[in-house]
Amino acid sequence: MAAQVPDFDPFELLGLDASADAATVDRAYKARIRHVHPDIAGVAGLDETKRLNIAREWLLDPDLRAQLPPPVSRWGRTTESTSGPTRQQKPPTPTRESTSTDTEWYWAGEAAPPSKPSWDYEPETDDPLAFDFGAWNDELRAFFETIRGLTADERARVTYSQGEEPPMIFDDFKDLVSERMWARSRALEDAVEAVWRERVDEGPPLLFPRGRVFGNGIVVANAFAQWRLLGEAIAQKTRDPLSLAALEKRCSAAWAASVGQPRFGDQQDAVVACLDDARRLTLNQAQRLSRAWQRDMGGFLYGRPGEDWFPRSLEPVSSELVSARLAAVDASRVEPPDDMAYEERNGFRCGLRLTAYVTALGGAADSGRDYLRPWTEALDPNPSFVARARWGMPKG
Repeated sequence: MAAQVPDFDPFELLGLDASADAATVDRAYKARIRHVHPDIAGVAGLDETKRLNIAREWLLDPDLRAQLPPPVSRWGRTTESTSGPTRQQKPPTPTRESTSTDTEWYWAGEAAPPSKPSWDYEPETDDPLAFDFGAWNDELRAFFETIRGLTADERARVTYSQGEEPPMIFDDFKDLVSERMWARSRALEDAVEAVWRERVDEGPPLLFPRGRVFGNGIVVANAFAQWRLLGEAIAQKTRDPLSLAALEKRCSAAWAASVGQPRFGDQQDAVVACLDDARRLTLNQAQRLSRAWQRDMGGFLYGRPGEDWFPRSLEPVSSELVSARLAAVDASRVEPPDDMAYEERNGFRCGLRLTAYVTALGGAADSGRDYLRPWTEALDPNPSFVARARWGMPKG
């Protein structure tokens, strides 16, 4: 009894013609099965895998193959031996670009390359905001709305929350997750960037604090979203609970410490008052601040200082630390008096940045070092003889 002929064309499915030998059939089968195998494509690949297995069986068995109708050539006539693409493989328009990698299969008389899986992500053609994130769809789309709902101050906190810590790079996790999850990760990165760029951030200060990671809220938001997506998969591959906890904190802590807070956190009023006073400093007061900084703090450093020695700067990120980092950035926006000497401007900027930073921390101080001393001396209406001597200033 003859076997029932498949309800599809095995030649067409594998992109072959009647002249294909066993080796060619096997190569075409392997080229397609690796893209639709259930281990890669999941349940969606089961039906296509069955069809490919049937096609391979019928084309490799001479008795079964003899029962198949001859394939249709690209010219529409049946033939037992033909070269070139098979049915549904329309030849590309012969132009100068015909030798590109997109059409090489045709001109070489080879099988057409398999189409990409439906779950794959192509940045050039796919819309990341319409991408299917599977079981994480609702959670991630809710996060997109959270980004859209951030206030201007919250966006600023997110943007400058990293301090001197470099941004999180997720390429190292590619080998820890499936191809499908990695496609979702790439789509998520582009989706977060697209949502964040729907609004324009406030500009950075002209002289950005030295040593600081240049503000980038997209990086912080993406790290938070990526952990929501990949955290469980990474946990299955990581046996060290301490490393896993540290990774989760690095991905999530900056975002969590930034949102739901006023611009300067609990010290909002104090920092705003400090910056307002800084904008109203007289030339004499600005010079006091600069010289007090150089004498009291400048001796600890070389050149234009960064913030790695600021109090608590190396601690894990917290809401107070985010407030302090943003306060230092905003202090960098305050310009010294126009008639202030150039060589004193750097001391003014450094002293004011430190003052705003420490004020946002609630006046933090280490043993033996008063970080607010340059500021308090600059505003002292009746400076002592010793203070004036330190500044190199006569009375008045």
